[in-house]
Amino acid sequence: MNCVRSYLRLMAAIALLLPPAAVAASPGNPFVRGAERPHAVWSIAHAGASSVAPQNTLAAGREAFDLGADVWSIDVGTTADGAFVLIHDETLNRTTDVEAQFPDRSPWALDAFTLEEVRSLDAGTWFVEQDPFGEIAAGRVSDDDLARFTGEPIPTLREALELVAARDRLIDIEIKTTKTLDTGHTARALVALIAETECADRVMVSSFDHDFLRTLRAFDSTIPIGALSVFAPLDPLAYLNDLGADVYLPSLVGYTDRLLEELAAAGIGVHVWTYNAVEQLERLARIPYITGIITDFPQRLAPILEELERGAGG
Repeated sequence: MNCVRSYLRLMAAIALLLPPAAVAASPGNPFVRGAERPHAVWSIAHAGASSVAPQNTLAAGREAFDLGADVWSIDVGTTADGAFVLIHDETLNRTTDVEAQFPDRSPWALDAFTLEEVRSLDAGTWFVEQDPFGEIAAGRVSDDDLARFTGEPIPTLREALELVAARDRLIDIEIKTTKTLDTGHTARALVALIAETECADRVMVSSFDHDFLRTLRAFDSTIPIGALSVFAPLDPLAYLNDLGADVYLPSLVGYTDRLLEELAAAGIGVHVWTYNAVEQLERLARIPYITGIITDFPQRLAPILEELERGAGG
């Protein structure tokens, strides 16, 4: 493993000496600051339709789009050999059977496993067994789907981008950073992958690590970026302008009505997270200048937004 890591560090250093892959500017990307959006408020599926499918799997992405989501929000980390894969945690044990397959590899950190090892894991059975949102017990997940979830693999980011392109939808790639992450190499590789999959018109990259977003922007200024934040910066608009953010993604305590109005005037989108109760979704959908709602229940949000659009059209 040490030899593999040394090799990867060498290759990363070489890659940083090469000209970055360019992603063609895409004026049609609706994430871009000030761009025209197809809907007043987007339904954004949190790690897919996580209430009825295992999070951050292709099954969850497909289900999200089938249930009316406009955007698939995914969590992305990197393996020991530098591959982008979909997973929320820094470790693999919560949402896979890694403890059973690799009992001597505790604490099962993602960046200690190769892509081949990660792809051997079962990322679906835990959902069937734990029913984290109670939707299986409520009879809202079919037996056929439950059977398909067993053995569901952790997908690569390339697979996720290909699915989004095939469905002609949008994707928010949240990059999970760690202390060991080579941000320069990661940013460069991400730019290259977006170019290879021809997804420049349907992608946004977001992160709580705003230094990573700055690094990404240094390699390619055309990819829309979203700033995740629990609390608002002291001067939010000035901060987001300096960062070059296209979208602001605050928690419940990270925005005010006045800030929403200021961001709207600057053309910056606002995606709020993560809400599931019908009453919350209905209230948020009616707040001016919120442009996206992140939820584990796109099946609840879609009809609310449809009703609002019908009312606005009438």
